[in-house]
Amino acid sequence: MSQHKAPFDLEAGTQDFYRDPAYYEFEFKQRMFDVNWYVERYLEADGPVLELGVGGGRVALRAVRKGATVVGLDLTQSMLVEAAKRREKLPKARRPHLHLVRGDMRRFALGRQFDVISCPFNAFMHMYTREDAEQCLARVREHLAPGGYFMLDVSMPDLEYLNRPAFKRFPGVRFHHPTHDCDYIYSEQSAWDPVTQINQMWFHYDRGAPSKTAPAYFCIQLSHRYFFPMELEALLHYNGFEIVGRFGDFEGGPIDKDADAQVIICGLR
Repeated sequence: MSQHKAPFDLEAGTQDFYRDPAYYEFEFKQRMFDVNWYVERYLEADGPVLELGVGGGRVALRAVRKGATVVGLDLTQSMLVEAAKRREKLPKARRPHLHLVRGDMRRFALGRQFDVISCPFNAFMHMYTREDAEQCLARVREHLAPGGYFMLDVSMPDLEYLNRPAFKRFPGVRFHHPTHDCDYIYSEQSAWDPVTQINQMWFHYDRGAPSKTAPAYFCIQLSHRYFFPMELEALLHYNGFEIVGRFGDFEGGPIDKDADAQVIICGLR
């Protein structure tokens, strides 16, 4: 992604968190409210849906199983491999309805348009600069059919969390890691740059039990660029979109001081 002046490794922050699909699935297996919301929208589409940041298929596979057709684009090869493996577990007749493409959401050209394009679960927060975001939105605009909808969700900026002491290591929980088959003690630290609006996170894993194969320690990073509500509204407007639905959660709640997310539905302006 774009170069950043702060001591943040944005390449690691874009890739580390997605290198281990088994752990990613373990981490978010209980998070279903967004999956259910997107699946409902996919099933309402007249034709194939384009999903940006398809990952291991947590949304797309469930939608395809229920009858949708999805083209899933992702930058991380390990996630696409995982999605392809899980596709083989679908009923045979449904497998061709999930097509996987490796690509950068800022620079893809599929040569077709879609009635619905989605960018679920904070994937848009990897657009670290205005140029990144505008390149992505330009690709969405090119691929969105007239009368179609673009849907995305991003986290609401939580200033109490973002402004906690930079680089301080906060203790977490002990858990059994699904990949390394060993107990680990988790902790995290972060640093927030209020100018670029990027929060860099470091997740630390210290082995909590003897093992001949599991690493004693490892760390993965995650980078997120936060968008404030009026900023996101302006960004969409000046890049040719009109917001037709905006919510603070996946149950249609308002965007207010207590909202955790910004869930956006927009069309071409």
